[in-house]
Amino acid sequence: MKPDHTVSCFIAVFFFKKIYRDREEIQKGREYIEDHWREKYDAQKLAAAVNLSPPYFARLFKKHVGVTPYDYYIDIKINKIKERLRDPKLTISEAFTLCGVDYHGNFARVFKKKTGLTPSQYREAAKQESP
Repeated sequence: MKPDHTVSCFIAVFFFKKIYRDREEIQKGREYIEDHWREKYDAQKLAAAVNLSPPYFARLFKKHVGVTPYDYYIDIKINKIKERLRDPKLTISEAFTLCGVDYHGNFARVFKKKTGLTPSQYREAAKQESP
């Protein structure tokens, strides 16, 4: 207590560095996914890139980003496919191949599930939106 009968107080925040570190690792993880979206998803390589275990990084990523790292990867891949589908010079199969996936495989179903449209329906809708 001070002579004027007031109390001084000191509060230290020790967890700031951990919060900052977590966000830095999330940013590195996002950058890794954005740089490697053409490749097959590999949780081990992604976690190694940010020096964390795969389960811990997945929980941390979901907490800060709102989706799992895999869903983030899929969303990027879907957006890249959408960009390619807007190019009328490419076939649908070529658009998928340029994005590192096979049109005749499972990814066409993933595309429809995420967008609500088949790739050909999406291409047709994109044509109608263009001037």
